[in-house]
Amino acid sequence: MTDPRAVVELASRVRSTIARRDMLKGGESVLVAVSGGPDSLCLLEVLVRIAPALDLDVHVAHFDHRLRKDSARDAAFVGRTAARLGLPSTIRAADSAVAPRGRSPEEAARDRRYAFLEETADAVGADRIATGHTLDDQAETVLMRVIAGTGTRGLGGIPPIRGRVIRPLLETRRSETEAFCRTLSLRPRRDPTNADAAFKRNAVRAELIPLLVERFNARTPEALARLADVARDEDIVLDELAAEALEPETVPGGFRIPVDRLLALPPALQRRVIRRLMPLDASHTEHVLELCREGATGDRATLPAPLNATLSYGSLVLGREAAAQASDEAPAGPAALAVPGVTDLPLWSMRIRTWIETEPPSAMPDGRRVCVLDAAGARPPLAVRPARSGDRFRPLGMTGAKRLGDFFTDAKVPRSERDRVPVVTSGDDIAWVVGHRPDDRFKISGRTRRFLWLAMEKGEQ
Repeated sequence: MTDPRAVVELASRVRSTIARRDMLKGGESVLVAVSGGPDSLCLLEVLVRIAPALDLDVHVAHFDHRLRKDSARDAAFVGRTAARLGLPSTIRAADSAVAPRGRSPEEAARDRRYAFLEETADAVGADRIATGHTLDDQAETVLMRVIAGTGTRGLGGIPPIRGRVIRPLLETRRSETEAFCRTLSLRPRRDPTNADAAFKRNAVRAELIPLLVERFNARTPEALARLADVARDEDIVLDELAAEALEPETVPGGFRIPVDRLLALPPALQRRVIRRLMPLDASHTEHVLELCREGATGDRATLPAPLNATLSYGSLVLGREAAAQASDEAPAGPAALAVPGVTDLPLWSMRIRTWIETEPPSAMPDGRRVCVLDAAGARPPLAVRPARSGDRFRPLGMTGAKRLGDFFTDAKVPRSERDRVPVVTSGDDIAWVVGHRPDDRFKISGRTRRFLWLAMEKGEQ
């Protein structure tokens, strides 16, 4: 039976989005995250329809968060849907619905879901992970961040591509996914919590956006999504300019930057330099800049604990008190590095995100905050530990090994800080001196087939 015209038209537009945003080139294996709701169900059906033309292998994934009594029915529904379409599926339930201390249930659920998707993609050899975020999700995200007082980065909303995660429906309205399901007589599952106005996103969806649409702009969602695209492009440029303008020095528990060089930058870059190093909102960023303009050695900005900003002899030191105290109390042992995944490293006020790609990088990272290694050489288990006296490695581009202490001398790293520089190890070998340079033995080459990316990021608040 031929698909109804509306179904064919939507599939064509999604394929156009995929091509224009360079989400898929063809020939990939795609893991599709399916909750059972109309958006993810529409995404799955669309990808199945365009799979022959793009030579895609499709695998279904579902994670049961166990946050509702009937959540197992959603999992069963997704399993039946995959079987109906003749697709392999991986379905897993959370060990516990309880969120870790300090994390909301929603945040914990999101982290668990993406960890599951990354692990499953790696297990089944998926090149991409597709999620069902729509244009309406984008509009809600942008509006929520505007209300919270976000900057340019926050206005970028949900990225169409992040690592191997793609969002093919990001230009598709939620009403279109609902109509798509009705046309095909599909009966998606409904999450009753999506109607609970106690959740901020639901209130924005059910009350604020309809008000804006009715009274101010009938195309408010599209306008907000367009704003996200513009802001994301400009954010990339700002980040590049800030990185070029002022490179921070890594110190125990954080970073140090010269105040005179910071204040010589335009205000937009001053803010961006600080926010690249520390997760601050706009008001706290201004507190730090005020400290730089008016403070003296020993003065501190008032920031949410455990974040701190202190002036020290012409430098601004940004870090975390808890991390600095922990590092003084006891040396850190090796921390297992999740591959793929995110590993929090509170000793250094940072985390390391890792992912695997099968395409070579279009441009090589600088090896300081981000590096790419040959995954065949940098085999798990990988670990992170402080640099040790006597460590040796082969700096990228060199043919022989070098004492890490000599490398630090050349890089002008103070002796008092050297034993707190993190290094990523593969077995007994150093693969990456974080913040400085990868080891030449783990570099990619023309024979590399799987590329291991490692990115140093600010730690969570």
